[in-house]
Amino acid sequence: MGYTGINLGNVRIENRSAILKLLNDQGAMSRKDIALALGLTPATVTLICTELLSAGLLYEKGEAEEEKRAGRKKVLIDINYQYRFVLCISIEPEDTCITISDLKGAVTASQTLKTDGSRRPEQFLEDVAEKAKVLLWENSIPKDAILGVGVSAPGTVRRETGVSQHAYRIWNEPVPVGEILRQYLGYPVIVENNVKAFAEGELIYGSGRQRENLLFIKWGPGVGSAIIIQSRIYDSQNSKTAEIGHYIVEQNGKPCRCGRKGCLETLVSTHAVAERVRAACTPEAMPQLYQMLEGDVSRITARSIQQWAGGQDPGLLQVLDEAADTMAQIVTNTITLLAPDQVIIYGYMFDLPHIQDSFLRCCTRYDPAYNGTYIQKSSLSGKLEYIGPLAVVMNELFLMYGAKEEL
Repeated sequence: MGYTGINLGNVRIENRSAILKLLNDQGAMSRKDIALALGLTPATVTLICTELLSAGLLYEKGEAEEEKRAGRKKVLIDINYQYRFVLCISIEPEDTCITISDLKGAVTASQTLKTDGSRRPEQFLEDVAEKAKVLLWENSIPKDAILGVGVSAPGTVRRETGVSQHAYRIWNEPVPVGEILRQYLGYPVIVENNVKAFAEGELIYGSGRQRENLLFIKWGPGVGSAIIIQSRIYDSQNSKTAEIGHYIVEQNGKPCRCGRKGCLETLVSTHAVAERVRAACTPEAMPQLYQMLEGDVSRITARSIQQWAGGQDPGLLQVLDEAADTMAQIVTNTITLLAPDQVIIYGYMFDLPHIQDSFLRCCTRYDPAYNGTYIQKSSLSGKLEYIGPLAVVMNELFLMYGAKEEL
């Protein structure tokens, strides 16, 4: 991936950001090597690095290990990921997770609460803010130690205004999430669609540092997707995301939460899969699962899917395999259209071993090239609850240091 220093225009801001992004992607470097990588003069790099060191964004890591040579040894500088904490809020249909993390993704504290879509959004967000304040207080984190608040939510989000237009299965009307949380918490707040936020996390912390064109597929309660083209997240003018979950896959199918009929989600969402298993769970078709549930099939719900989806009943595996095959068909067609460098999958449906294996098997059946090397589970899956909100704050308030305001 190339890095371009800017010597004209807003030199100070653009070059400062370029240095921070380079160090985040490549790790510790000497000033000389930074200058060579960015095409900047050594004097410019030294001046900017001195400023960033003074501000606490960088630190000197020590001398580089090199072969013996005359002259001064290179001194490595690196990002100070303990510069500030980030308050990360991930709002999903089932649960909302509040996490305090440093800039590298090391978690200090975390708390999960049930997402209550029955309440007014303002009331629910006030509750989230109060629990966030308590979490900060319990961990002795002062106000000035927080860089900002990152929020991710499903559905359409207008990042520039902090408005969640429609968070599916949570609220149906536009909600000024950024403004509400800013009032309660007193920090800068950045709001983004959950899948796009995770994709931003991959750009900063994961595969996006090595690959320029990626397709992301999230399979959790619903199906989400995001596209990265030349290291930038594709974003339409109306802030809509690349929602493959709303491909029409069934003529005159079931109504979808988006208002259409026959969308992919109506067949493979956790609610849809749970409904199909519940309907098919009999002592004959799924004896093991039926016995485990003591005959109470009402316990087969989307929320408990990780508890019952690991069974080996042929009837259960058939339902799961059909869902995985349907997903594989849509993903294969999307890959054919976009031809990304790599496909990154994540979400707790892919955390189920049988689902992931079945999905990859179906993909390679449609095209042998779409195997477990080309389609990979995200290395950030274990940080799903907070890495997206962290990334949007890291990008806008740290890597873009000075682009909006002095920190």
